Amino acid sequence: MPKRVQISIAMQNEVGALCRLCGVLARAKVNIGGLSIEDCTDEGFVRLIVDQPKEAEKTLKTAKIPYRAQEVLVLDLENQPGALQHVSARLAEAGINIQYAYGTADLSGRGGALVLRVSDLERACDLLEGAKGQADPAAG
Repeated sequence: MPKRVQISIAMQNEVGALCRLCGVLARAKVNIGGLSIEDCTDEGFVRLIVDQPKEAEKTLKTAKIPYRAQEVLVLDLENQPGALQHVSARLAEAGINIQYAYGTADLSGRGGALVLRVSDLERACDLLEGAKGQADPAAG
């Protein structure tokens, strides 16, 4: 179960803000593999999964961009009805809360990725080890 470091940044919700952030990371050769942006009127909250989290943190610190780093789960899911239900049911049955999630499906229909921030990361990893988000035939 891949645990990954997520970098979270609060930034102004204005023209060019994302461009500037991406430019800082690109100049440091940090690739963004996952992205979520939540808007809150004047501010946005950006969550990033990057290929080099330590380099990203160093770069953001040098650029004086406040950030928070925390571990999240990144799951490969089958792109089929019930895949997310299966994962969320296993976590719920174990009393593990999903605090937030974001993801995408491969547009070719082959699969996708889901990023989860959960209340108990280690237990969730153990519980979902090897799970590919297969639909539960009994669900629905």
